[in-house]
Amino acid sequence: MVSRQGFDLRERPWLPVPEGSRRTRVGLRELLVRAHELTDVDVPLAPAAAGLWRFLYLLAARVTGLDDAELEVAEFDRRRGEVLEEGRFDGAEVDAYFERYADRFDLFDVARPWLQDPRLVEECPSTSGINRLIVGRPAGNNQVWFDHHTEVEPAPVPAAEAAWHLIAALYYGPSGRCTTRKIGPLSEGNTTAGPLRGGLSCHPVGRTVFESLVAGIPFPDAGDSYRDRAVDLAPWELPELPDPRRGPVPVKGMARELAGRFQHAVLLTPDKTGEHVVDATLTWAWREKCPSAKDQYLIYQTSKKGDAYPRPASVTRAMWRDLDALLMHDVGEDSRSRPLVFDAVKYLPAEFVEQLRVRVFGFDQDGQTRDKRFFTRMTPSVLRWLEERDPQFVRGISSTRQAAERVGSALVYALRCAWVQQADPDDDGVRQPRPDKEIGPWVAAAEGRYWPQAERVFWKTLDDAARQTSPTRFDSAPDLFAKVARDVYDDIADQVDSQEHWRMTRALARNRYRVRAV
Repeated sequence: MVSRQGFDLRERPWLPVPEGSRRTRVGLRELLVRAHELTDVDVPLAPAAAGLWRFLYLLAARVTGLDDAELEVAEFDRRRGEVLEEGRFDGAEVDAYFERYADRFDLFDVARPWLQDPRLVEECPSTSGINRLIVGRPAGNNQVWFDHHTEVEPAPVPAAEAAWHLIAALYYGPSGRCTTRKIGPLSEGNTTAGPLRGGLSCHPVGRTVFESLVAGIPFPDAGDSYRDRAVDLAPWELPELPDPRRGPVPVKGMARELAGRFQHAVLLTPDKTGEHVVDATLTWAWREKCPSAKDQYLIYQTSKKGDAYPRPASVTRAMWRDLDALLMHDVGEDSRSRPLVFDAVKYLPAEFVEQLRVRVFGFDQDGQTRDKRFFTRMTPSVLRWLEERDPQFVRGISSTRQAAERVGSALVYALRCAWVQQADPDDDGVRQPRPDKEIGPWVAAAEGRYWPQAERVFWKTLDDAARQTSPTRFDSAPDLFAKVARDVYDDIADQVDSQEHWRMTRALARNRYRVRAV
């Protein structure tokens, strides 16, 4: 094979971190050694950040011993408390780990490039093109985003940023058609979706990277069949590349769960300097879907058939509308349940949990090639309200959120009824809208105004309730949401010319009564 210039992710600066008023970049080794000094990792690509934090949790668990499946819950909790008291990761342990896998963190290593499969050079008759790797660029039949790239002369990507997009592709890659991969008589050109595609990834956030990593390490699976560390290996820890024809290995242990459920195989092509990526190959990793396992950082809900599936990300839905699903084991609606990692958070010291926030990475996309938008959102310090810590308060949070939802639905329904009635030739004032049609132009305008105002009411209700002990401290919220909704409804009605569009004015007046606390 042709010799390549390397890009060692242990040492090369590829991870953006804020330092005071400026932002610099560090490698993996410096990030872990200085984790207690750094406040955050600021990768601007949300789907890459969601995957990156999973890798970092695993590395943190490796260098602290918190990956030991022999640990019972109490032992894990005690050991984690000791790590927090130490206040930093042991530099010697960090160095020892990276030395053990010294040749496995090179992005362009010929034999074992990080998170890639070098066999694709021989097994794929063609590459996929760099645009296929980069989130947001046009490629094939995918949705064209607002940029200036073309498929004719795609621009190279700096190696550091290519690493971000590599992670995003492995976790959020699409299903369907991909570059053909041929192994012996087997030749296929399709794959299934990445393990996080379309989901909401939720992570505890402390005051430093060190605190965030320790808080985000999940309990190691203590099941008897999962106690063999020899099978709990990350892709870069495997002694040999796995055989794609044998099917994916079962999810056994922390490493497989956090970094071993990829459905795609990827290979980057660098330029001669090793500073840029000029091409990429994306294809299938297995012919079978990876065994299902609940991801520790996703909110789950239950279908009508009783199957649990990740709550889909929606760019139009503010995070506070899922706050109770971050804190409760079972919200009730769709049997939504909080991310499993928060089961470990609840055992942390109270003074530590008090300041923990939650960051959510979302990618609004379908199962195949349609990508709408990715986003990152941060909550205030809400984990102090975990169900086990303050069950009464979290029930109040849930009832307040549900009140906002009911009033919002009433507002939408009232406007849809008014729109249908103003266009009704019979003019009987009773025609009801069809569920999937006849939305009208008022609904989008109303939701764009109602939800931001409802969010302010929601947080103020929580702030006020936190200073009270009365069992009725959340009771005023439904009326407050209803007032917001009526004001929005009236604003829309006021914009209608009553002389020129008297039928609209009358329909809006007839349906105003529907906007109320439910």
